[in-house]
Amino acid sequence: MSDQPKGVEKTRISVTLTRPYLEALNHLVKEGVYLNKGEIILEALRCLLRQQGIKPFYMELVEKSEEPE
Repeated sequence: MSDQPKGVEKTRISVTLTRPYLEALNHLVKEGVYLNKGEIILEALRCLLRQQGIKPFYMELVEKSEEPE
């Protein structure tokens, strides 16, 4: 599932997790719930942002429209 508009720039980040979190992510991948750990983390981030009422791609569009020409 991707809610990212086409052409949006991506940046790789690093996350350090404790073993219980890593094992839980590995379990979800092993069970076929998600394709990989990155997809799990993205889904968790989407849920957090929705809960906080933040629309990340809307905000990116607003910021671009405010740039001086």
